[in-house]
Amino acid sequence: MTTKGPSELKELGNSHFKSEEYKLALQMYKDALSRAEKKLEKLALHKNMAACHLKMKDFKSALSESTNALNLDASDTKALYRRVQALENLGQLNAAYVDARRLVQMEPKNKIFSQVCGNLRDMMEVKMFAERSTENRVNQMFKILFDSSLEDADKKRKAAENLVFLSRDEAGAERIFREGGPAALSDLVDSKSMDVKLAAMRTVLGICSGHQARSLVILREIGVEKFCDGMGRLDGTSDLSTASMQVLQAIIDALQGEDKREHRGQENAVRADFTKDLLGIMIALQKMLINIEVSADGRDNCISLIAKNIPRREMSRGTDVRTNKFVEIGGVTALLNVASYGHHLKISPFRMTENTRLNCSVALSKLYDDLGGDKARESWNETVMKYVSGLFGEGNMTANMRALSVVTCLLQGPFDCGYKVLGIKGVMETMVAMSGADEEPAQIAAIEAVISSSSKKNRALFVIENGVTLLKELYKSAGASDAVKVRALVGLCKLGSSHGTDVSMKSFADGSTEKLARQCKKFLTNSSKNFDVRKWAAEGLSYLTLDADVKELLCDDSAALESLFDLSLTKDKTVTYGVVTCLVNITNTYDKGEEVSPEMIELAKYAKHHIPEEHEKDKRKFVVARVKKLVNAGMLPALVSLANTDVAILTDTLKEMICRVFLAGVENEEHRGKAVAAGTGKVLLPFTKEGTVNGKRFAAHAIAKLLITQNPVMAFPGQRSLECVKAMKVLLHPECSALQNFEALMALTNLAAMDDTHRRRMIHAKLIYDIESHMFEEHEMIRRAATEVVCNMCINSEYQDLVCQDGNDRLKMLLLLLAEEDEKTRFAAASALAILTSNNADICKKIRTRTESWIEKISMTCVCDNTMLALRGVVCVRNIVANCKLSAEAIVGSDILEILMAYSKVGKDEKLKTVATEALKILADDNFIQPTS
Repeated sequence: MTTKGPSELKELGNSHFKSEEYKLALQMYKDALSRAEKKLEKLALHKNMAACHLKMKDFKSALSESTNALNLDASDTKALYRRVQALENLGQLNAAYVDARRLVQMEPKNKIFSQVCGNLRDMMEVKMFAERSTENRVNQMFKILFDSSLEDADKKRKAAENLVFLSRDEAGAERIFREGGPAALSDLVDSKSMDVKLAAMRTVLGICSGHQARSLVILREIGVEKFCDGMGRLDGTSDLSTASMQVLQAIIDALQGEDKREHRGQENAVRADFTKDLLGIMIALQKMLINIEVSADGRDNCISLIAKNIPRREMSRGTDVRTNKFVEIGGVTALLNVASYGHHLKISPFRMTENTRLNCSVALSKLYDDLGGDKARESWNETVMKYVSGLFGEGNMTANMRALSVVTCLLQGPFDCGYKVLGIKGVMETMVAMSGADEEPAQIAAIEAVISSSSKKNRALFVIENGVTLLKELYKSAGASDAVKVRALVGLCKLGSSHGTDVSMKSFADGSTEKLARQCKKFLTNSSKNFDVRKWAAEGLSYLTLDADVKELLCDDSAALESLFDLSLTKDKTVTYGVVTCLVNITNTYDKGEEVSPEMIELAKYAKHHIPEEHEKDKRKFVVARVKKLVNAGMLPALVSLANTDVAILTDTLKEMICRVFLAGVENEEHRGKAVAAGTGKVLLPFTKEGTVNGKRFAAHAIAKLLITQNPVMAFPGQRSLECVKAMKVLLHPECSALQNFEALMALTNLAAMDDTHRRRMIHAKLIYDIESHMFEEHEMIRRAATEVVCNMCINSEYQDLVCQDGNDRLKMLLLLLAEEDEKTRFAAASALAILTSNNADICKKIRTRTESWIEKISMTCVCDNTMLALRGVVCVRNIVANCKLSAEAIVGSDILEILMAYSKVGKDEKLKTVATEALKILADDNFIQPTS
């Protein structure tokens, strides 16, 4: 057998090219090039390869091959024209225009070259006008802002706001950076006008977001100190503090590699090390934390940044030295120092909000979890024990209160560390003793520590034995303040609910929990009581609502529910845990663990093990009724308010709890309209990207339910409906339940039906592979849902290209699904094939090669009793015979021909008759059959 020469291979390539088989053509040209010796042969092959790449939309390769051709002959107009096409599609308009002008000079009478050159010139003018327009606007804004003779403050404010608007667009951000640069913005951040200062900070945020290089220049030019100053200045506003925090967060994100821009071809490039810059930010935050001149909001924002950015974000990244470094520079001691001054202590040198101590708990918990190894934990525990022992060792009431405040903080955060501190000799006794002190602040500090310490049974037993009587006396004491009474009440609530949901084990006598609940409701619904008292009443109910009788009692009291939800709408987010825990308990959305089989229960009884008993009122019908009452009382807007915040208190665990309740709230289709009106979609989307695995799934599941029955445009306006696509990927994981898979697929069906933008997003997010993997799931409804999504995807040209690719079984899957027992699945598969064959001739040609039984499957569809399903089968036949002669020949020799003839004479449906007649006409025109008279 002789080896083919370059000329023969080239001719084979040309044949494949004419048949639109570009991959095969490209391979022939490559083989020919490897054997070509003459310059003209190589030139022609490079040009042909460039043509193949253009057809396949691989413009980078087309650029490379056309350049190779020009290196052989710089005057070849065909190679130059193909390079112009490649450059234009790559967006390199300047280079494309230069080449196009050369083409016109080489062939002035060529109309195609003249038209291409003119089009490129017009496109460049539009682009240059836009750039000049942005440049002029930026320069004009800076001119107004730096004009010392201009005294119009309103005009300067508007100019600053215009910069903010421009910075939100990538072109505008880049132009501001280049024209005014960091130096100008640094001056504006120092402006005496608070409006200009805020606008400048927001402009910096726009410039830094998602851009590593600009962020680094901004950080080094303006300096972290100015951002910390903006975040914590006493004469500032909460908006300025938030904007400053967001700038630092954006810079940290960028320096850690979270750059939104694409960097193709740089995957293996050496990444810059910004360790020193990140360390500088960490040190600045540590100093800010204990600066007494920092505002309360600024300190909270500082703690939030520490909690978010110093611990590693993913456990898979390995040990992160930042946490250990933060401990070394005194960061933990600084957090303990702030936490030791509870917000109720007037002696605090620090300005603090109601959220500050809880923020410290969250930060300490995240840092503690991030410590690498036992040695680091031992060092941490020694630091904490030394700090707390030192306070107790001072021997005065103020120091003891501070020590107990730290104990409370630790028990709300790094629990293991907190329980070690409880083991210090005399701590528990001091707590109980101080609960009976005469000073209200001391009582409050002690009771809060008692409440926190009773989470573990061994500690709760000590408190029950020694503190219950004292707590009762404090609650009943005529001289005790509301602040002391309500905390004593919460302590009793927590101790009384230590049995959890097991009705067979109760710490207190029957009826006691209902009595405690009524007392909590009195505090909660009394509008004359201050916010702190009402917040603690909600905390008490969060423990008591483990009891089903209390759940029913609370849901039947509309005034109590209204008061509970009113707490959620305030700025004080320390209410979040109490309110959300109440809702989790009432809706029974807490983690119930794995369901125990009846056999295991019988075995446990035989072995005389204790078996928890479920309350009668915790059965589904009661839960459904309670959820309805909560939604009608305003639960969904309250949840949105609690979720729509960016503070350290909103931990991953708390996010999961919120998502559990959201999911329960939208379970009933009747409630979903209210959920959309409350803005549920906006707050749920971020929860699908961050938090616990279960939390992400619950959030995505709630979104899926909204997408199934609500208009996606209304439920997720703007670009949010596009974000929903990726959110559904969370629910297609193999570990998710069948219901989660099914409802995610239903949601994707609706998204794919919206427009081509959503369909493209599904392909680019590589979601299509997850969808297709569910087309042969054992569960019939999952198979149907996946097939319906694919049917809607078939309209998209990119998906059609995927179907056409060699080495995939997409057509085979659809053909096999035509034999499914479920009629709706068959209908979706037939619809998909009808769409594909109507829009793509290549698919018509490939169907016969995908499975030997393709005629049988299509024939079964054509004779289906369902007219609409039969119509789709006949449409497939018409499309196939119109585009593939080999398939047409096979169809003529099958039963399908008789089916077509029958439909053309006595059709079930007029459309069916018309399509069958069209198919027969095509066969007759191609001489496969003789036309009937």
